[in-house]
Amino acid sequence: MLRTFPPLVLPDDVLSFEGERFLDLVNKTCGNIFKELMEVLSINTVYKLLLVENDILSVFQKKYRELEKITERACLHLDDGSILLKPGLRLDFDRFIEALHAANDKNQHQDQIFNSNNDFLSLFKAFIKSFQINEDNDSRNNFLFLLVFIENILSNLLKNKNNYRYDEAVMQFAQSLYILGGRNAYEFIRMNLPAALPSLSTLNDSLKKAGECIEEAEFRFNALDEHQKSMDYQIAVCSEDCTGVIKKIKYNASTNIFSGFSVPLKNGLPVARHFQTDSFDQLRNWFETKDKSSYLNIHMVQPLFASNPYSSPFLLAAYGLSNKFQAVDVLHRWLWIFEKSRESNVRIVAYSTDCDARYLLSMRLATGFFAKYNNIAIPDRVDALEIDLPQEWKAWFFMPTRQIFFCFQDPAHLCTKLRNRMLSDASSLLIGKEEVSIEVLLKLIESKSKLAHGLVKTDVNPKDRQNFTSCLNLSDDDVLLALEDIEGSQATRIYLRLLRSIVLAYVEHNTMIIDRIYHSWFGVFLCRIWQTWLHAVDETEMPEDLIDERISDMFITTPAHFSVELNAHSLLGICLLVAQKQLPESALSISNYHSQSCESTFRLTRSMSGAFSSIVNFTIEQFLKRAGKLSVLTEIENQSESGQLKCPLKFPKHHKRQRKRTILKKQIAGSSMNHLTIDNIQKAVYRAFDDAYNLLSTVDINSALRKKKKNTISQVSSFVRTQFTKKFKKVSYDDIETYSSDDEYDYKYKIDPSANVEEEDTSDDEDNLSSVSASGKTHFHGMRVYDNIPSQSKSYFCVEIDGKKKFIHKQTACWLLTDEKASLSADRVKRVQQGN
Repeated sequence: MLRTFPPLVLPDDVLSFEGERFLDLVNKTCGNIFKELMEVLSINTVYKLLLVENDILSVFQKKYRELEKITERACLHLDDGSILLKPGLRLDFDRFIEALHAANDKNQHQDQIFNSNNDFLSLFKAFIKSFQINEDNDSRNNFLFLLVFIENILSNLLKNKNNYRYDEAVMQFAQSLYILGGRNAYEFIRMNLPAALPSLSTLNDSLKKAGECIEEAEFRFNALDEHQKSMDYQIAVCSEDCTGVIKKIKYNASTNIFSGFSVPLKNGLPVARHFQTDSFDQLRNWFETKDKSSYLNIHMVQPLFASNPYSSPFLLAAYGLSNKFQAVDVLHRWLWIFEKSRESNVRIVAYSTDCDARYLLSMRLATGFFAKYNNIAIPDRVDALEIDLPQEWKAWFFMPTRQIFFCFQDPAHLCTKLRNRMLSDASSLLIGKEEVSIEVLLKLIESKSKLAHGLVKTDVNPKDRQNFTSCLNLSDDDVLLALEDIEGSQATRIYLRLLRSIVLAYVEHNTMIIDRIYHSWFGVFLCRIWQTWLHAVDETEMPEDLIDERISDMFITTPAHFSVELNAHSLLGICLLVAQKQLPESALSISNYHSQSCESTFRLTRSMSGAFSSIVNFTIEQFLKRAGKLSVLTEIENQSESGQLKCPLKFPKHHKRQRKRTILKKQIAGSSMNHLTIDNIQKAVYRAFDDAYNLLSTVDINSALRKKKKNTISQVSSFVRTQFTKKFKKVSYDDIETYSSDDEYDYKYKIDPSANVEEEDTSDDEDNLSSVSASGKTHFHGMRVYDNIPSQSKSYFCVEIDGKKKFIHKQTACWLLTDEKASLSADRVKRVQQGN
């Protein structure tokens, strides 16, 4: 069986060889005899050889004097004078010529492709020019990226792979594709579209340059400054929220930081880069003594501007913490964020968060709403806004008129709190002669078609007590209408009207601003009248089974009541400041005053685990990486939508989001300053009181109130003010009984979060290495444990393992010191229960 020899491999630029390079190549491939032959025949380039190749071997058939010595060595000679070129030399020469022909054919083919591509590229550029002339601006914008994308591919096909270059628009497209689709989707498209997309290493470098890296506990005010200049806004809402995370320590080599420990708070501010060490013993001590983060806390900034009422929020900071913080810590943090944001030309007009008791107290302290912080005279600050409040309004408006910012309890959380109160076994919500009951709702579901009300049993009694969708379903107008036919449902309908008023005032996007004022104060007055009646009614007029019940058990919870009041006062305060030209009209985007931007960020980062992964939870380190990618994607999307990119990209939008954008634009366009007059606002507020009073009169509340002479807006509000005054809070930073702190602190307006932080001594002392036992094991396959490393890298600890000096990677050290596998339920309900 004949063997086939592999083709001779020649350099890529062999066709350009000449002179000594050519002769050396001949010597290497065919031997010294053929090198001497080329010299005698004056063949000193590859092209000359290919042109005369058929004449080369024929020179041996004749006796040339100049070739006698070469012929003698290269050929076999017979007695009759005939000669034969040695077969081995003939084979070497033939392989050499064959390889040269192959190189020449390949070069000619590439020239043809090059010329063809050049012709196509020329035609394509001519098409682009014609397209730009013949099409309108909208059509050109629709196809702009496609043209750039194709041109970039054609340009790269003419180059070596190592010289591929990518247009800025193509790089932004690649970043967006990678973040949205994940690694597998990106690689699939890149491998099947040659020269179209950059490699993963190039892409990751570009993401880092684009600001992907987010460091734990670092407030990104420099990035906020750039974001403000890019998007051109002056005011914003800042929100704060927590979520449960996997309690696992991870090491970040780029920052030399261990994440996953509960970040210590200094004057309420997280201390950045606290967990840095080059000592294995120090890390071991942290594992033994420091709390691991149970929660991830983030701060989001939601820009407010009239030209673009819907905009993506900006992640200001993220860090892990335990549940050990106080209300004054939150207050200090908010004041510091407010001041630092002002330096970036952004005024925080409001803070929003959930109904946690510490956050609620922080809001009351910040706004002076029946609470006072003894350490700082917040209303006396020079940057406080002064509300010009009519004198007669002070009878029912409880909030101080000087505010540096306002506070909103997240309306979604407030709605769920009200809904859960209705479901609670510990409460018996009595309104007049009836009791609020889920039984009437269950009766409605059983007695009427779902087409009439749209409810299911899980709406009435959901397993997830934070399910906001069920609140929307319960407070729908169809449900209220259908309940009219259910006996004994009036109190329940009134309570659902309260829920509906919260939704219309703060959640719905198409509510006009004057209607928001009405609905917010309708909820306030409904609660005030209800509470006043509970204190005014005689026991004899109450149901017998509720006579022994506490009044607090027959009313909404105190945090929920404060939240209803606080939100309405803040909304009205903002409207008055806009009417008085102290705030821009963009401040009227009330549906953006929430903390759902935090919840949305948590959901998005959980969804980034990949299409083939069922993992929905993350560690602190994983969140920071995913959030960094999200920030890059958001920036590209914002710049595309605002027209800042020369080649904008189009992003898919959910149809509800498209509708929301349209509605918000109409809302702000319709919120004319002509509507926000003192007279119109007063009419809306007084109409809200009258409607709430008349509604409650349907369950005979009015009779008891008339007897006690508490049936006017002033009388009812005066009574409720007295009740709130009884719950007045005075808080000091050094209040040991309620708000303990590690050190007493006199607050200053300017706080440096890194001030007075002790730095650990990280010098390496090789005479005092940390000792680790490996029980005699000497080989550590799959672990980053080495006898030596190229340099004293900060990513390694120098330790002794069974008396031998070793270098162990810091992430491997984390694995070594972890004594149990951390887990967090993928089910949201169980995850919240586990966190609590």
